Amino acid sequence: MITITSAGVNPSQVTVPPGARVLFVNDDSRAHNMTSDPHPDHQDCPELNAVGLLQPGQRRETGNLVTVRTCGFHDHDDPPPPGGQNRWTGRITVR
Repeated sequence: MITITSAGVNPSQVTVPPGARVLFVNDDSRAHNMTSDPHPDHQDCPELNAVGLLQPGQRRETGNLVTVRTCGFHDHDDPPPPGGQNRWTGRITVR
């Protein structure tokens, strides 16, 4: 589970086995639109795009992460600077 707050995502890095899903929970007072890297195409790990827009209090899972790889994610509405990170970025490693 990844929790979203005004301070950012926690944890910012998780490792899961192939076939797992990751739950995102929005505990912030504003909406977050969680998507796969890179911004703005979101094509690296399409399974992450199933999370999408989360209003405060909402929760949603990714699709099944079946491919062994590392998937970066970010808030589409508050993207990181080019080549950088911000408090709403992270990685899910599937192995």
